[in-house]
Amino acid sequence: MSAVPFATTFEPYGKGQKAPMGALLDVELLARLRRYKRQVAKRYRVVEPEVVERLLPDEPMFVSPKLDGELWFLVYAPPPNGAGVALVAYNGRVLTGVTTLDGVAQKLANAPSLVIAGELYAPPATGERARNHHTGAALSEPKLEPTLYFRAFDLVEEGGQDAAVRTYESRLASLHGYLGEELVVPTERGGAGLVAQRYREWVAPGSSQRYEGVVARSDRGLTYKIKPTITVDLVVIAYGERITGTVRQVRELEVALVRDDGTLQLVGSVGSGMSEDDRARWHDKLYAIEARSAFRLANREGTLCRFVRPEIVVEVRVSDFLSTDAWDAPIRRMALSYDATEGYKPLSELRTAVLIHPALVRERTDKKADATDAGLSQITSYLEDAPVEARAASAVPHRASEIVRRAVWTKETKGQIAVRKLVVLKTNKEHEGSHPPFVVHFTDYSAARKTPLETTIRTASTLAGAERAVTAWIAENVLKGWVEVGAPVAAKPAEQQAEETAAPKRSRAKKPKPDAG
Repeated sequence: MSAVPFATTFEPYGKGQKAPMGALLDVELLARLRRYKRQVAKRYRVVEPEVVERLLPDEPMFVSPKLDGELWFLVYAPPPNGAGVALVAYNGRVLTGVTTLDGVAQKLANAPSLVIAGELYAPPATGERARNHHTGAALSEPKLEPTLYFRAFDLVEEGGQDAAVRTYESRLASLHGYLGEELVVPTERGGAGLVAQRYREWVAPGSSQRYEGVVARSDRGLTYKIKPTITVDLVVIAYGERITGTVRQVRELEVALVRDDGTLQLVGSVGSGMSEDDRARWHDKLYAIEARSAFRLANREGTLCRFVRPEIVVEVRVSDFLSTDAWDAPIRRMALSYDATEGYKPLSELRTAVLIHPALVRERTDKKADATDAGLSQITSYLEDAPVEARAASAVPHRASEIVRRAVWTKETKGQIAVRKLVVLKTNKEHEGSHPPFVVHFTDYSAARKTPLETTIRTASTLAGAERAVTAWIAENVLKGWVEVGAPVAAKPAEQQAEETAAPKRSRAKKPKPDAG
């Protein structure tokens, strides 16, 4: 990244208003923010409060409260070439002139260009702890803009240089030097005992309950999040299969909640919490109750899940529920009907919430797969900002998709045939708000590879955009040796055929044997 992260590279808008996606025009900066989020997510470890002192490393860590808001970045580009101070989200939204930034430009007057990660949150006037939906409300309502607060917790870049190569202690010291203690998340040094103590004081029932959880950053680069866990009872409706030689196991369980009208609302999959023996036993159990389905659901390997009768209820532990995606768009999942004879039928995609960090706890043989024991009401209390769509699920007529283009190539290597295929679909469903106008699906199959089947999906708003994705894929994947199936074989020119026919066959002279003498 250049020393000036952005300079007039975002669209201006009103104070306290959340800019639309794409307001940040500096694509390099945007890529850096997204990369930071991915890197941090990989280093997060969720730890249950009951096992903090047993599982956390026996070493000093940086302990701070976990604020319940949104990840935003304070970006500073020194004048006169830079645009000053702004808050930027990793989805390209920008905030300038908000109250929480008052005086920040003066603090940073002698600083180099900076990118600082932090939490944007909005404590309510009632005195209760801040929650994510309070932040969303403050971002959308101008009169609530003064309730927004930004608190920094990490230095991402300084003077155009990646700060991740430095220790967290050094980065924290820089944050205090630039912003002062009031704009940095309160942080103290201590071990697992301090983490457990702060959890009891800040988060546990009976405490002040001021925060969502506790964060502990290790010198080894790992970040531990300690927060209350949630359990929810869900119905198993399908499973992904893992086949290793002759051994068949369950890779993940596809689970749903039951709506009041008896339909089943997909909410995610559960792949952890099972031993190898458990996976084999679950496979035997579910294989025996497989059911028909007119709805297709891909598992994590890109192959189709096997549907089962909605009879089994499982208890699943999650760290939280998510109701919007990275672009703040409402999450929608398919609602299904089930009939013992006809199996599953897709109805419509309805707004719901999905599971974060799910882990299987146990099968609940004492519970039934109905709205009383495994109902949608289990998650509505966690989604005050985005209530789960309560209307009854009903079948929505869909226009059929059209295949605009299809092509297949093959290549034979050592007696094995590899296949690469592309399909361009015109969905005819863009008016529904849940489908892009065009979808391009690429398939790459090679039996000799560790993962034989690999698939890629690209979306496009126009046919021209879909064709550009196809052209790029062909240039990268259809190289020498690949033959298009169904393509006419080009005939040799008549002159070349005549020359080959008339040319005498040359005999290969035998090499003389070496002189034995």
